[in-house]
Amino acid sequence: MTLDEQCRYQVRIMRERMPWWISSIFAAGFVFSSIGLFASFDAFREDGSITAKLVAFTIFFLLFGWAVARMLLPIRPRPRIVPYFAAELGAYGGDTMVAFTRGRGLYLEIAALDALAQSLGVKPLSTFGFAYDHFEQEVHWHRAAEGLATAEALGQKPNSPAVAQDLEALARVLRIAAGKDVPFSLVLRLWEKDSMQIVCTREARQGNFW
Repeated sequence: MTLDEQCRYQVRIMRERMPWWISSIFAAGFVFSSIGLFASFDAFREDGSITAKLVAFTIFFLLFGWAVARMLLPIRPRPRIVPYFAAELGAYGGDTMVAFTRGRGLYLEIAALDALAQSLGVKPLSTFGFAYDHFEQEVHWHRAAEGLATAEALGQKPNSPAVAQDLEALARVLRIAAGKDVPFSLVLRLWEKDSMQIVCTREARQGNFW
């Protein structure tokens, strides 16, 4: 599965997993807040006073309206590529998290980086990913030393600042993984910034990001 196909697949699974009752709550909230807002606005036009009801219904109308709009609009991800490990490397907030907070440059330049890797005689980054068990796929683990060789070789060549920093962060954590003999894979994260609450407590997966 190519990187673009993986992105589309993850977006589809996310939509399928969205509970119908959550959408119903937002839709119902928007309808009721709209009715209340219009009634409160009519009262405001009659006596000219801003009431607590008008303020409350305006707030709920905007909040529920924003939620409904988010559900109806197409999901527009900003993916990034991050390392995924078969075992925990370090504590939350430690040095092993550095690559998880990056990876946008790798995603944007993956085709050029793969071509460069082939010219350098190392494995392309794409060969290390991008299946992710959170999306019901079987992860194929690889030796961290192989990934490290690729990251270091690519890092020796001129790159944009974002790509250079991504490669440096990737090499840094793969060096730790190689020292501990922990296999890794590369996975696709759909968003440029993650909610740590979701990542740490609500995602069902076997591997670790740091």
